[in-house]
Amino acid sequence: MWGALTGAVTGAVSALLLAPKSGKELRKDISVTAQKVGGKTAEVGRQAGAAVQSFAKRSSELASDAKQAAGRFVTDIRSRKGNAESETAENAVDVQVESEDRSAAL
Repeated sequence: MWGALTGAVTGAVSALLLAPKSGKELRKDISVTAQKVGGKTAEVGRQAGAAVQSFAKRSSELASDAKQAAGRFVTDIRSRKGNAESETAENAVDVQVESEDRSAAL
């Protein structure tokens, strides 16, 4: 983008300086061209600013989404771990009860 802008300015200045005109005409043409370049530069700056703001907003949204997904993942893992520990404890009690029942039956 900056290369195109630089090329346009260079081309405009070269055209003005190489054209056979009087000093007064040349100064007027330089002034008009400078105003056009200034306007174009301001427009490009606004577009770049808007693009950066859009990118920053989207990046923030993605980071927030990733944080929420990671939180859900951690919660799910903790829940599964708790369920597995409960099942293990229940199985241990069942095994102990069965063992006691077998011992009493003998």
